[in-house]
Amino acid sequence: MMQSGTRLGQMAGVMLLCMTLQSGVAQAESDAMAATSGRAARDEAMRSIPWRNLDNTERRAVEYVVRNATMYRRMPTRVIDCDPQVFNFLGQNPEVVTELWKLMGVANLDLEKIGPDTYRAKDDAGTSGTMKFLSASWNDNAQNTVLVFCEGTYHGTPLPADVTARSVLLLRSGSMVETDGRPYVTARLDSFVLVDRWGAEMVAKTIKPLLINTADHNFTETMKFVGTFSKTAESNPAGMQRLADRLQKLDNPTRQGMARVCAATAARYQAIGRVHQDGEVRLTARTEEATPRQ
Repeated sequence: MMQSGTRLGQMAGVMLLCMTLQSGVAQAESDAMAATSGRAARDEAMRSIPWRNLDNTERRAVEYVVRNATMYRRMPTRVIDCDPQVFNFLGQNPEVVTELWKLMGVANLDLEKIGPDTYRAKDDAGTSGTMKFLSASWNDNAQNTVLVFCEGTYHGTPLPADVTARSVLLLRSGSMVETDGRPYVTARLDSFVLVDRWGAEMVAKTIKPLLINTADHNFTETMKFVGTFSKTAESNPAGMQRLADRLQKLDNPTRQGMARVCAATAARYQAIGRVHQDGEVRLTARTEEATPRQ
């Protein structure tokens, strides 16, 4: 479950504003997959930012946060059994995720689209922020690079005054197809967070470890949610259509898009299943033919 029951959890969520959604892949976490705040990962993430896609104003804003970040964190890299088109749809429409979370009762974060690439986030306790996609490359096989700039204000205990923060999020993903024909999506999220001077001192002394642990946990749970969404779309597209109709805060094109991507996912996996089954039948037939008769 998302760690959203505490105000500190909400603070981490607004600081990172992660559009950041059970994986069927059992894996040992190698050094390359593990979460880290190390210098090597930080430098690699900085080099991987799509600087050429930014205008001068955007570049200055991103560079300031990245070079002066109070906290850097690479979340644990996650692999999920997921249709790449589902992954892309939820990444391009993060408000679908937050509306589903509210419907399920696991989080109380409103995410409102206020422009083509910009969202406003807020909770019911006064914490708020904005999230803007500065650069996004979405591809059919989920070979994606997405850069997001966030600004937020946290209001609440245990801090005696408001804390403002800016963050830069770099999401990178890819996919592969296993021998059974099922696609798996891998995702990595790097975050640079710059807290205001007063807040930076308080965060460093009191709640930085909690913020890091909450961010890691929430990204992992988000990825699990994406995987579950994909599997449900695969097995029950009609139910997902009904679910889309219940998300009345979403506009009609987004609800219709959710229904379409779920129907298309079900059709793709049915085709995968038929191909895999046909392959097994042919393999069995060849094996029987090659078996010497007694």
